[in-house]
Formats: sequence, structure tokens, C-alpha cells
Amino acid sequence: MNDTTLTRNPALPEFWLRKDPQTAFAEMRREKAVHWHDEPPSAWFPEGGRGFWSVVRYEDVVRVSRDQDTFTSEHGTEIVDMTPEMVHIFGGMLNMSGDAHAHHRAIVNRVLTPRTVEALGGTIREHARRCIDRVAARGGCDFMRDMVGDFPAQVICELLGVPVADRARLVELTATALSAYGTAEAYDAMLEIIAYAEGLVARAREQVSDSASFLRRLLSAQVDGEHMSDHEIAVFFALLATAGIETTATSIGQGMYALSRHPDQRRRWQGDFQRLAPRAVEELVRWVTPVRYFRRTATRDTEIAGQPIAQGDKVVLWYASANRDERVFARAEDLDFFRPEEQHLGFGGGGPHFCLGAVLARKEITVFFEELFARLPDIEVSGEPEPLHSNFVNGLASLPVRYTPA
Repeated sequence: MNDTTLTRNPALPEFWLRKDPQTAFAEMRREKAVHWHDEPPSAWFPEGGRGFWSVVRYEDVVRVSRDQDTFTSEHGTEIVDMTPEMVHIFGGMLNMSGDAHAHHRAIVNRVLTPRTVEALGGTIREHARRCIDRVAARGGCDFMRDMVGDFPAQVICELLGVPVADRARLVELTATALSAYGTAEAYDAMLEIIAYAEGLVARAREQVSDSASFLRRLLSAQVDGEHMSDHEIAVFFALLATAGIETTATSIGQGMYALSRHPDQRRRWQGDFQRLAPRAVEELVRWVTPVRYFRRTATRDTEIAGQPIAQGDKVVLWYASANRDERVFARAEDLDFFRPEEQHLGFGGGGPHFCLGAVLARKEITVFFEELFARLPDIEVSGEPEPLHSNFVNGLASLPVRYTPA
């Protein structure tokens, strides 16, 4: 295997050890819209795989995302092929298509509403302040490990009714499930999360007096007279926990790093926070792209940008590449809170699988940076970030920062 194969194949762990994978994606975008990648055995997937098509340009990612009839999610959204049971465990409704997906999403939409998120506003702010204040007097810390790491987790756990004593383990499991996405280790973590959630759901069913709790409302929500089963709710719990904890922490951590690389944008945001916040948050999510990809499977022989795709072929949508597509985003590598409002793909490529938790994520990111700038206005990155070694989540394991003690 030559160096080019190693550095241009995102199926391999070596690809994600590159200093800047975006260089490889930029090269691929310039060459053609769709690339074939083999899946040789690796440390992540010892058995290898049958290969997949990588879609790297914005317009093609959007087109495939919105055509669930031709490019389905029901065979899994991970690169690696899985058994039907594993597909269900890893994604629940994320790995559904058509009527089944629409039915589950409609039930959840009855409960996870903008009003639900707005009602969480005080809780979100309380946890943001607590996470910042616990290290404010130090004058420096690890932004990820000491400040941000459990912030989204505390919010999600409040929403889902997770006891305080159980939260540290849940955070640990969600990190494993996403950073090692698709591996046996991640599958075991998902199984443990679901088993835990089934216990919570059972207790919520017994606590009829707590009818306003999120899990109780999910238990009673219905569409066309049908409810989600306790197991389906537990699988959704695992999906919401993994997506809502790790990806939001990634957006805030990498967002802080982005602000350190673009100090002019940071100064302007701090100088007019409320007015710029909506655009700033969207641009941070575009620049970071916390979820790097999702996969689809072709339901029939078709084509993408002139490239023939056979029925059953795996098609991987690289949001990380599409959000830096120079055909859509001028100076795409720059953080720019004043760029035209093109629709970024940080919450997916549109269509039926647009991120259910986008409203909550936006709220958490906004509140955290508002509290951070108010409490530690001169906070700055003081060393090199340590990225997570993952092909799925664009996370940071560590980010050193310093500030005037408060």
C-alpha cells in the first residue's frame, strides 16, 4: 500500500492522523465529485469491508441526502457493514427510511419541540456557569477536560431525567460510542447505554405523577394511535445522548479553537454578541462540522455526477468536505461571521434526516459562549489542541487555555 493510498483513503485510521485531512478532501473535490475507496483490514475494522463511494462536493451531498428513495439509510449510516441488529442498536430511527422513519420522527417531534428547548434555557445557563466557574479562579485549564466536557451531558441528562450519580459513566460511554463509531467497542458502549435507558424508561412508566417529564411525555406521545415501545424509546435515548453530548462539546471546543485562529471575528462577536450570535453559531458549526459523515446505500442502479453507482453500493456523504467546498463557500477555510447565508451541512444535508437536536445544539452553543465571554473575557488558547482519533466525530481530546483568574 503506497503513501497516496494511505493519505487519500478516509476508511483508514492513518488518514485521520494527518495534520490536516481537509487538504486531502480539497484535492479530491478538485479532481472529481465521487471517489471509490477500498476498505482494507485495519486496527479499527480488522475484517475490512467491501469498499464505498465517497461524495465530497456540496451539491452532490445535498442531492443524495434528500433522495431517500434512491439512497436509503435503513442499511446503516456507518461506513462498516453491520448486522440488522447492530444497525438498529447504533441508530434507531437514524437508520430507518420511508414510513418507519417518518412515524418515529413524528412521535419525537411531539415532545422535542422548540418550546421544550426554550423551557430548558435556565438549566442550560445554570450548567454553563457552573462549568466555567469551577475553573475560573485557576487562570488556566484544559478547555475540553475541565470546562466543556460534561456541559452538554448535564443538559441532556437533565432533559432525560438521569440521576447525577450516573452521569459520569454516561458521558464516558457516549464518548466511546462516537469516537470509535462502528467498532465492537462502540457497539458494546451502545448496548450498555440502551440497557441503562430501559431501566430509566421502566421507572418513568411507574412514576405516573411526573407526567411532565420528557420520558413520560415520550411514553404517552402517539401518532395515528401508535406509541413507541419502551425499547424504541431506550434506543432513541441512546441516539439523543450520543448525538447531543459529544457533538455539542465538539462544536464548542473546536469553536473555541476556531476563534483563536480568527481573532478579528472573535473581537467583533464579543463586541456585539446578541446581534451576531445567530450567524456566529451557524458559521462555527460549518467550520467545525462535528459529524464528519453519514452513509447511505443505493436502492437501485443510479449515478452521482455522472459516476455509475450500482444497487447495494455504499455511498458516504462527507459533510466535512462539503462544508469546505470552495464552489459554495468563498474562502471556505476562514471563519467568517459575515459570509452570505448559504445553508451549511453541519446538521446534515437536508431532507428527512435533518438533525432533530439542531435547536437544542444552537441554544447550548449560544449560551455557553455568552457566559464564557462574560466571565472570562480574555480567555485564549495557550497550546496545540489534541484531536480525537476518529473518522466520525471531529472532536478534541484536549485544548489548553489561559485567562485572567476570576
